[in-house]
Amino acid sequence: MYKRFNLFILLQAVFLLNGCAQATDRTLSPPSDTEWVDVQIKNPSPYTKPFPLEVLYVSATCKRELMSMRDGQHYEKMGYNPVKIPLQKHNDSDIWVAKIAKDGGGKCNWKLSEFNLGIEYVDATHLGKGLVPGTAVGATIAFDDNATKNGLFKTVHGDITLSPKYYPYIRVRKLNSTETSLSLLGEQNFISLRGDATTKVSFIPSLDETKVTRYIGVEKKEPGAHAKIIYPDGSVASEGTIIPDFNKINAK
Repeated sequence: MYKRFNLFILLQAVFLLNGCAQATDRTLSPPSDTEWVDVQIKNPSPYTKPFPLEVLYVSATCKRELMSMRDGQHYEKMGYNPVKIPLQKHNDSDIWVAKIAKDGGGKCNWKLSEFNLGIEYVDATHLGKGLVPGTAVGATIAFDDNATKNGLFKTVHGDITLSPKYYPYIRVRKLNSTETSLSLLGEQNFISLRGDATTKVSFIPSLDETKVTRYIGVEKKEPGAHAKIIYPDGSVASEGTIIPDFNKINAK
């Protein structure tokens, strides 16, 4: 299965390589008066499942010590604490829920910076023999300047409700791999929002499996060789296209 390759995973790798990071107390102890973010995800299919929330807490108390690759000087940056929070299925429904403390407390005074939520295929063979689950889709919800410094986040005031539409996307890789994966394709694979006074995030996606888009990779890297994207209506994207046109798939 293709894993989500994002900041959360990169941070875990950094902590494993950084011996100093191991000394930081990452224990969370939310105070009794903390605000909470209620997260609700509606699973759209028996073949998909919400992945555990990927939560990032930051600390101005327990900072990271880094070294400049340019001159070897040491400097400090905000401390990071990535945490995975599992969602729980609500009764016998297709709703999954979790809670995130805005103030993580602890000796380092951890504060919520951002979190990822979303869904991914966990069963792919219903759409083709030999298919394996591919990449996930969802949203990144940010709460501070540290998370939104790249300028890609749109601010939303109050509670957040997202209802994106997804379609199946089959990728046939022929170069250095024979794996064929089934992913979810949306207008945006990950929506980036900054929450202002947000205490509830609802993610209610829909999935239409009647329209399947296929990507056929090249067998060799050579002049004139291009991957092929085949839309549900049988039409082929122009040469050099690397991302399917969501509007074309979504058109009735």
